[in-house]
Amino acid sequence: MKKKEESQLINLFVVGVLMVIASFLYPMARPLRLMGVMAIVIGIVPFLYGTLSEKKRHSRAKISEIDEMKGYEFERYIVFLLLNNGYQNVSDTGEGPDQGVDVRATKEGVTYGIQCKRWKKRVGNKAVQEIHAGKDFYKLDRGIVVTNNYFTNSAKQLAKKLKIELWDRDDLMKMIEKIPISK
Repeated sequence: MKKKEESQLINLFVVGVLMVIASFLYPMARPLRLMGVMAIVIGIVPFLYGTLSEKKRHSRAKISEIDEMKGYEFERYIVFLLLNNGYQNVSDTGEGPDQGVDVRATKEGVTYGIQCKRWKKRVGNKAVQEIHAGKDFYKLDRGIVVTNNYFTNSAKQLAKKLKIELWDRDDLMKMIEKIPISK
């Protein structure tokens, strides 16, 4: 579900809550109660269904499916993966300018910025440069570039110099193996 659709559903939910409250405060507004309850249900059910089905889909994802994800889907998958590998306060930066950080997370008091690259080719220096800049911009402790592919030798050299972690296809598959499959 896109951010705009989520926002509209949240707005519908809030309007529903307000309608229900108004129906209790003002006797003339009692007919609003049923409409308010309906608005609450319409606002929350798709959000819950989307969240639950995304979790189920992600828990069963194989590397071949990850290779076919769109960029934003891959970012959402990385959020799921981090949450299931001991990270807390995990969130994506959403659509739009992200200053080189697609996902932010915390683990054992250390803050991380993650640049996600779901690419069909090897990832080069630009991704390392982006996360390095984003890490400083958001004042994070560490930076990571994660890909479903591998990194060029040049990217590895730059990452080592800048102290940026690189998670390639093999690292990604190891993390996937740790996730329990949802039924």
